[in-house]
Order: sequence, then C-alpha cells, then structure tokens
Amino acid sequence: MSKQSTLSDTMRSASEFALSRDNSQALAKATETWFAATAECQREMMSFMSMRVEKDGETAREILGCRNLADVTAIQSRWLEETVRDYNSEMTKLMTIYTKSVEGRGHVGG
Repeated sequence: MSKQSTLSDTMRSASEFALSRDNSQALAKATETWFAATAECQREMMSFMSMRVEKDGETAREILGCRNLADVTAIQSRWLEETVRDYNSEMTKLMTIYTKSVEGRGHVGG
C-alpha cells in the first residue's frame, strides 16, 4: 500500500470520527432538550391536575349545598364550561413547551 493511500485512509477515518463525534454531540443535545421539555410538561400537568381536582371538589361541595334542581343545573353548566376552557388552555401550554423545544429557543423553561 502506498503512503498516499495510507494517508488518504487515515484522513478519511479521522473525518468519519469527527462526524460521528458531531452526531453524538447532536444526539446528546437533542436528548437533553427532549428530557427538559418532558420534565417541564410533567410539572405543568401536575400543576394542572391539582388545580382541576381543587375546582372539581369546590363544584361538588356547591352541588351538595343546593336546594333545587335549577341551581344544580346552573352549577354543572358552569363547571362544564370552565373544564373545557381549562383543558384547552392546558393543551395550548403543553404544545408551546414542545414547540419551543423543537425550535431550539434556548432554555425550555421560558
């Protein structure tokens, strides 16, 4: 094998190693970003679920205190509207967290 061929093989191997190292670093960064976004979403969901359980409990207590069906119906209607609004808002927050992480806008936490 000639010196030129050996040098060429060595340069190619070094280049492939550098590319694999860059790919590994990119993969590590992507994994870190994904974990950060997932952790932020989990914190957000825990906060949301806590808030919803509290609201649901308040609604149940209100219903138990009702003396007529009209009041129960009004409370249930209000509860349904609030619940749908809260879940829509939460989905928007979660999508924003993941969108920011995919777009690479620095720290996922905002």
